[in-house]
Amino acid sequence: MSSSHYDLITVGGGMAASALAKSMAESGAKVLVLEQETRFRDRIRGEYIMPWGVAEIQALGILELLCSECAQKIPWIDLGMGDPPRELSTTTAQQLPGVGYSHPEMQETLLTAAERAGAEVRRGVNVQGVEPGAPAAVIATTGKNSERISARLVVGADGRGSQVRKWAGFQTTKEPHPFLLCGVVLKGVATKGDIAFVQYNPELGTVCTIFPQPKGRFRVYLGYPSTMNYRLQGSGDVKLLFSEFARTAPGLAPFLGGAECIGPLATFDANDSWVKHPYRNGVALIGDAAATSDPSAGQGMAISFRDARVLRDHLLATPDWDRAADAYASEHDNYFATCHTATVWQRQVFQEQTPEARLRRQKAMPLIAEDPTRVPDYLFSGPDLPMDDSVRARFFGEA
Repeated sequence: MSSSHYDLITVGGGMAASALAKSMAESGAKVLVLEQETRFRDRIRGEYIMPWGVAEIQALGILELLCSECAQKIPWIDLGMGDPPRELSTTTAQQLPGVGYSHPEMQETLLTAAERAGAEVRRGVNVQGVEPGAPAAVIATTGKNSERISARLVVGADGRGSQVRKWAGFQTTKEPHPFLLCGVVLKGVATKGDIAFVQYNPELGTVCTIFPQPKGRFRVYLGYPSTMNYRLQGSGDVKLLFSEFARTAPGLAPFLGGAECIGPLATFDANDSWVKHPYRNGVALIGDAAATSDPSAGQGMAISFRDARVLRDHLLATPDWDRAADAYASEHDNYFATCHTATVWQRQVFQEQTPEARLRRQKAMPLIAEDPTRVPDYLFSGPDLPMDDSVRARFFGEA
């Protein structure tokens, strides 16, 4: 077994890992990216980034690259609350639009950018283990060749089912949410490419979205309670998806009248899970490996890019990378906790189907209809907004 040493190794070459690798390589670090996939595929993952996540992309120096290669700015959003569409670049704390994109195309764009910046990228690699320590190490296999590769810092960016998380001994907290999210990519949707739609139907506990992408594509999601007597899965369920979409948001149904499915259709759960303090002994976690939030709230990619930016900033601020990664983990705990609380509030008002939730809506919804600003703007403007009992009371119609 051969051996080599790097400053930084990322296990996973997805968007957050590649953005981090690009930034660190540009700053002179010796970086290795290990990616299992030889070709990225559509796996029904997030394809809309909220304005606060766009601010993180901008801080990472990749916004214009993405918009030139695989993404587009979406300045407007319609929340279906009776108001005119909202112009995000003038009404969010960041003064930025949302961004729509193709997930596999953005992965390829950022991984290529990391390689051009000087990171070494290896694809088709099977990581078989991670050894925490100073230095930490990764056991990787390509074909019949195995290698033990050490680094000042190993970053686990290997998604929801992270093996790095297990190998490094992190404990995961899981919070079940009886909710499912179905996604599909369509063409021929009869709406413009500069406006997104996110509409809840609290009485059904459902939510539907339309997010434009480059090349005339649209990512459509339907969120629904797991108590429904179906689980949308496979191209044969497109017709049922469309009918449930129309039941959720009748005003949006005509947009799908001539739409055609051009990608896989699948459903995944909306459970939350997280690691408290995602750094220990030479191994840090970012993105879904560190924490997953309810995907129906659309915070996942914004959190992932913030992870990459915050970890980068701490690593560049000091030669003591143990201290830097520890500071990242503390900061991550704070902003993820805020995001988690905000999405819990959102589901308690708009999604839950318990008797208590119905009573909650009887109090909250008439007041929200009169003044939509009662809904906290965390989903769009991010976890740096004030969060306290008065914000919650105003949202829940208790003040």
